[in-house]
Amino acid sequence: MVREAVRLIEAGVSGAVFPGAVACFAFREGAGWTYAEAAGGRLAYQGPKAEPKTPYDLASITKPFVATAALRMVEAGRIALDQTVHACLSDARGGAADQATLEALLTHRSGLAAWGGLYLDVPHEPGTSAARRWILAEAARRPEEGAPGRCVYSDLGYMLAGEMLARSAGRDLAETVAQYVTQPLGLQDAVYYAGALTSERRAALVRVAAPTERCLWRGRIIRGEVHDENCSALGGVAGHAGLFGTARGVARFGVELVDVLAERSTFLKKATLEDALRARPGGSYRLGFDVKTGDASAAGKRASDRTFGHLGFTGTSVWCDPEREVVTVLLTNRVHPSRANEKIKAFRPAFHDGVLAAFLA
Repeated sequence: MVREAVRLIEAGVSGAVFPGAVACFAFREGAGWTYAEAAGGRLAYQGPKAEPKTPYDLASITKPFVATAALRMVEAGRIALDQTVHACLSDARGGAADQATLEALLTHRSGLAAWGGLYLDVPHEPGTSAARRWILAEAARRPEEGAPGRCVYSDLGYMLAGEMLARSAGRDLAETVAQYVTQPLGLQDAVYYAGALTSERRAALVRVAAPTERCLWRGRIIRGEVHDENCSALGGVAGHAGLFGTARGVARFGVELVDVLAERSTFLKKATLEDALRARPGGSYRLGFDVKTGDASAAGKRASDRTFGHLGFTGTSVWCDPEREVVTVLLTNRVHPSRANEKIKAFRPAFHDGVLAAFLA
């Protein structure tokens, strides 16, 4: 499996899909889990080699971590899935998402638009509390025409969901995700919000993280800070983006979820996670996750129909297959130096099919 992963990653580098990549596979073996890592290429086309310990901007893989924090908060009685934006976020009252519930936000069925360049219009210094309040209020006022009840993948919805969790927890979102997800799993040094790091840790991250895009708004190549501009304007911590991590750290998270479904873990109740993953009308997105949708899925053709996971815009992905008890994580910086490179769309399913075929052989 590792040999095939390295071969495919090197093919991706040669084909200019990305400068380099790191993958981690976790599979059930006997009474425990085995982790195998593979790396290839470079952090940048002329940079140092990518290594298993390289941190990547996880982009939208942030969403499953935030959703899982929400599920654990629900189990702890700190928030309810039927909590509305109106009741929780005074800054967002009167907007299109006023009556949207936390569940609607987390399942992409709130009626909010998919995205908006809010960072371009914010009338305050990016990263300040005033900028954060303005962006969240504006996000709540951006409807998708004809969308209520329909599945529309929405970063804006996750911005609001993240703020709802933070206010219900009485601490900022980075601390909330750490309290409910990464710390209980021992991942606080493997998966974290770069925007919440101390200046010393942030400087260290800049030296080792895979760079992302040359950002016109910020006027530089981004490294060690979030690629997503709206998240950056929010201070680097948001419900839809902002987490950095290693492939092994993300795989460890996926393993815990598979163990929950197999009733080997009490991290969540099995019924809670099953309800999050149940099919909902209008689209493939569940609560916090996407699922395999036929042979055209980014998870590949060989993954079982129970496979769930998520993609990240920067070129990241995690897929959990509870039937085969395999978790596959692929971290790349395909947006370096430009997001115009979309070769990752064809590479992802081929990669997953190739490594799973090697695993099953």
